[in-house]
Amino acid sequence: MKGLADGAGIDYQTIVNVHMIAGLTQGACSMFGNWGKALKDPNTLLQLRALDWDMGGPFRDKSQITVYHPSDGSNAHINIGFAGFIGGLTGVSETQLGISEIGASYADASFGSESRIGVPFIFLLRNILMYDKTIDDSINRMINSRRTCDLMLGVGDGKMNEFRGFEYSYSVLNVFDDKNLMPYNETWHPRIPGVVYWGMDWDCPSYNTLLSQLIKKYYGSITPELALSLISPVEKSGDNHLAFYDLTNMKIWVSFAAPFTSGGVKDAFARQFVKYDAWALINEPKP
Repeated sequence: MKGLADGAGIDYQTIVNVHMIAGLTQGACSMFGNWGKALKDPNTLLQLRALDWDMGGPFRDKSQITVYHPSDGSNAHINIGFAGFIGGLTGVSETQLGISEIGASYADASFGSESRIGVPFIFLLRNILMYDKTIDDSINRMINSRRTCDLMLGVGDGKMNEFRGFEYSYSVLNVFDDKNLMPYNETWHPRIPGVVYWGMDWDCPSYNTLLSQLIKKYYGSITPELALSLISPVEKSGDNHLAFYDLTNMKIWVSFAAPFTSGGVKDAFARQFVKYDAWALINEPKP
């Protein structure tokens, strides 16, 4: 296809190129899924998705939360990202699934090989929100898709209060819970009951050490409010945007980086969060 995107006045190839940036750069981000005894309310699931990405380009000025109300039978879902960006980086669906992602810039040999030919991860994550009902659905989607670059992915399910992390590449797909989480290192990436987490990368001792220490420090008393005020601002991950999902109760907390025209603190992890009722957003009548 060539020419202009309908109604946008933007060349189609430019739109394609923008959507390919995420898979080429992969990004350095953080995530966790906390449940059970890790939380103050052990009957819930709390998921973190922190996006550390381009802070010099236009994205900071285009932050947007988009709610999709499909008419084709697919899932209503909330896409947290940028105006005009239809891929999935951060979001929640009406099936109480949430997505997280980290680029593995410092992958080890366990990742095998990667490729740039296949399903871009931003569309795989979007399709999890659009079509999948359970974590098992998302696992089957990853197995049956032509995977591409080295990533860590996360999918939480608020119906079951379960979270899974994924070591993801063209040739490898490994599924982790709190009992088999990798990479395993008792000093800088210990296993913690009811927690799956990665700080900024796969082989990243500094951030993983700090994130594990913070989770352990507040273990058993973690709430969304505590995490957004005492964990993420200390770890300092999530400069572009940051979201916490209580997938059990379908509440989300979101912070965006400051636009270039704003003064003060620019990083999302240090800025004000806004709390949303995800059910209310999803049930809002279509415009």
